[in-house]
Amino acid sequence: MDIVVTILLLILVLGILVFIHELGHFLAARIVGATVYEFALGYGPKLISRKIKGTEYSIRLLPLGGFVKILGDGDFGKKGEKELKKEDREGNLKNKSKLAQIFVMLAGIIMNILLAIVAYSIMLGFSDWKVNLSYEFEDFKPLGATIVREREIDVPYQVLEGSLAEASGMPGEGYIKNINNEFVEYIEDISRLIEGNDTVVIEACDLDSVCNEYNVVVGDDGKIGIAIGSNYYISINYSNHKIFSGFSHLINNTRLISRVFTDLFKEAKDTGDYSTLSNSVSGPVGMFFLIDYFKELGWVPFIALIADLSLSLAFMNIFPIPALDGGRVLILLIESVLGKDLNPRVEALIINLSFILLMVFVVVVMIKDIVNINELKSLFE
Repeated sequence: MDIVVTILLLILVLGILVFIHELGHFLAARIVGATVYEFALGYGPKLISRKIKGTEYSIRLLPLGGFVKILGDGDFGKKGEKELKKEDREGNLKNKSKLAQIFVMLAGIIMNILLAIVAYSIMLGFSDWKVNLSYEFEDFKPLGATIVREREIDVPYQVLEGSLAEASGMPGEGYIKNINNEFVEYIEDISRLIEGNDTVVIEACDLDSVCNEYNVVVGDDGKIGIAIGSNYYISINYSNHKIFSGFSHLINNTRLISRVFTDLFKEAKDTGDYSTLSNSVSGPVGMFFLIDYFKELGWVPFIALIADLSLSLAFMNIFPIPALDGGRVLILLIESVLGKDLNPRVEALIINLSFILLMVFVVVVMIKDIVNINELKSLFE
């Protein structure tokens, strides 16, 4: 039953993302006066279909996708351009300005970005206007927000075997409160307070919160032989910029993702091991485990996941691949430079071939995920 719930959620999330994306193309086509033949969710045989004011709205058997069929977008329909009625020629997207055509092509991406902004705003509103980050991003300079360090506990420590700290009688595990009567706020305070001393007085508490002072000799290397853990977390705080927080977080999240991928690529290039970079690219199988994990965290993190996926869909469609929106825009820009349209058959061939290659890539990614399914599952345990 749990698997069924995850599958249904996967279909729901994909449905939302695709619906919003295709709705963008549909609305933009209507705005520029282009004729829309069909607005479909899914592929394959039609399950439900209804025609309203010349546009057919349908839900199809395979839920992983969708499309909007616009007159002049890839072909001229069943008739040639010369055989179309005057009103149909006026509704042909190819007869609109290049700017109007580019607007229609980019509208899906714009809608996915708007969905991400709205979802991020909702998530932040129910998360006290902050999002936790990894410690490595403490130096990050966010837009419309501040990086905040928030202390959680006293500094945790563990005594190393045979160390000077062990010789002093300090508990094996616990928390450090003071060194030489000075409060230890963060982990970096420890080395600062120990450095330059022959001995230090450490007030430490064991795991049962029993606290005592211990005279600890400092080694020649300035260490006493303890391993320390972090006692704070890092967050981006938008509390002073709530109105535009969704937009700001989209920009900040994009920058953070870019930083992570840049570091992964650099590491892969230096080591020659591209496995980690490869595993960061996943398909429906990875998305299944992602949704399975997030559904247990509550609806607020799940909203954030939808925002992340919507942003990812927007990024994917920006790529200049003819079958994707970014590629269609590239074709329009080339036509603008040439001063004439590409041959419709040549354009259709380019788009169809790139679509086939894209599907091959998707299948390869799915096979990779299935082969590495145990490793993929371990990421969400």
